[in-house]
Amino acid sequence: MAGSTLWNSYLKTIGICIIFSFAGFGASPLPTEGAKILLSMTSIINTPSQHIVISAITEPLVERGHSVTLLAPMNKITKGLTDIAVTDKKFFASPRSRKELEEIVASFSSLANQMSGLGPFGAMKILREKVSLLGEGCVTLFNDTDTLDVLKKEKNYDIIITMPIGGCDFLLGQYLEVPYVAISPVRRTIVVTEDHFGIPIPSSYVPFALFSRYTDRMSFRERLVNIFSRYVVMPTMEYIATYPVQRIKREFNIRPDLSLRQLTAESKLWLVCSNFAFEFAQPTAPNWIPIGGITAKPAKPLPKDLNDFVEGSGDHGIIVFTLGSGVTSLDNEILVESIAKVFSELPQRVLWRYKGAKPRNLGNNTLISDWLPQNDLLGHPKTRMLIYHGGASGVYEATSHGVPLLLMPLVADQMANAARVESKGLGFAVDKNTITEEEFRVAVDEILSNPKYKTNMARAAAIMKDQPVPPRDAVVFWVEHVLKFGRDHLRLRAADLNFIQHNSLDVLAFLLVILLLEIYIIKWIVCRCCCSRSKKTTKPKSD
Repeated sequence: MAGSTLWNSYLKTIGICIIFSFAGFGASPLPTEGAKILLSMTSIINTPSQHIVISAITEPLVERGHSVTLLAPMNKITKGLTDIAVTDKKFFASPRSRKELEEIVASFSSLANQMSGLGPFGAMKILREKVSLLGEGCVTLFNDTDTLDVLKKEKNYDIIITMPIGGCDFLLGQYLEVPYVAISPVRRTIVVTEDHFGIPIPSSYVPFALFSRYTDRMSFRERLVNIFSRYVVMPTMEYIATYPVQRIKREFNIRPDLSLRQLTAESKLWLVCSNFAFEFAQPTAPNWIPIGGITAKPAKPLPKDLNDFVEGSGDHGIIVFTLGSGVTSLDNEILVESIAKVFSELPQRVLWRYKGAKPRNLGNNTLISDWLPQNDLLGHPKTRMLIYHGGASGVYEATSHGVPLLLMPLVADQMANAARVESKGLGFAVDKNTITEEEFRVAVDEILSNPKYKTNMARAAAIMKDQPVPPRDAVVFWVEHVLKFGRDHLRLRAADLNFIQHNSLDVLAFLLVILLLEIYIIKWIVCRCCCSRSKKTTKPKSD
């Protein structure tokens, strides 16, 4: 009898579970299965390092079963974008040949060398020449009516993922009425910052400028410059960088009720290459998703020739020297020869990503190549140090693998990355424009001989890995989350407020008026009372 009762209860439980499963009890439907994603890369100047980040984001989405269609100008250079990162490709008409686009990408990659030694006016002239290229892809896309018509008629994309250069892809999202997700390959860009998303950004301890070497402990002068950078320099740069896109927005009458900055705030998510193992702590928002270290992977076996060279280093280990995916030369023969001489004196073996004439001082312990498997080398147990330009992805890869850094910042966020590396004791930076042979020798010896850098890096690597899910899994979760539920529950309402409302200046002004009015009333009452008493106590004069 007892067994029969237990069996009946069991059957009832199963029945209830089946009913609830069909009714969707306790769970939402999963419209994210097989979602159609448009990877919009309308700019003509994405760098290989940016493509590597994009691949790390879209690869797990493809593995999850989603389709990812690349939208790009014809002949676009997509070096670094893996074959498994997209499932389809669409190209729109472009007046540029592949050779022209290669030259343009190369010119942006060597921008640091072009601006080296120039004063502010010379640097501004070069930047002004480059700005017109930022919106070229956008202009050609919106002039290609056939492609726009096809995209508009298909209406089958669930979401757009983009790494915005000038903000064009936000216009495309609004034009197609498709929600979008913004990627930032660094902590912030000119067109994607905390201010766009309404995130509080205290200028007193959050260094805001893209190029500064400030930390979260700023002097009065640095805080003054930081505020100036946030409210003057960055908005000016944003205006210049987005000018061509602003013109298209007006011509096509795309959301005239919203500014381009407000369209940025319409992004469902901000996937930002940040991780507090490396970054300074700061306020964030629910739709601010840190993915720092997303390009770091477990090391794969090295090719035989490289593996033989690395294994031959013995207990001394190896040093990896690379200036990122876009720079293979220092354009300074004296510095190249000095570096080669210092390397030749070391007991370690050196792998140097270098393209050009073979240095005369090159030692037998140094292997030069125009390509190196950076992540796999950093993950090798014999790697003792990375000499690097300071790009965000490589810094995170080195941090993930616990490899100390000697940085040679060239341009953009690399200076800011150097400040963080130094502040957290993960290494330090040198100036490639002024460093001497002896100074370089001392710098290399300091990293190799001082154990604090290895210790601090090991701690930072442990912090990076101590998170609920890896960055790739986080991307899949959050993209699918906004596909299912939208983003209104994640979005800060601060993005809808103007400067006065956001900082409650109107409330403060109102309270100040009330306070002044109260003071005036109290003063008036006191004066009336005093005058009344004065009249009562004053005796009339006798005749």
